[in-house]
Amino acid sequence: MNKAETKREINRRFYTYVETNFPQYELEFDNGYGRVSLVPKEGEDRGTNSIDYHQSDYSIAYLNFASKQTKEDAIAMQTYINNNIIPFVNTFIEV
Repeated sequence: MNKAETKREINRRFYTYVETNFPQYELEFDNGYGRVSLVPKEGEDRGTNSIDYHQSDYSIAYLNFASKQTKEDAIAMQTYINNNIIPFVNTFIEV
């Protein structure tokens, strides 16, 4: 698997994980700069409680004043990326 294929696979697995485990968020791909927003489907503070995912460095970001649940979700997502997606996909990289 080359570098571009690896990046696509990591991102694909992350989107599948979010859609399966965090159905309260919708993925918005129109933000530019390699970012995808995970926006709550309901609630008054949708912008405040959105989570950004960077498709190149596989990082999660959220606002400091986001809700406790948003922060917990973001930490769970980053932990899953680091522990369950990247190590597995990286084992397929051809050296």
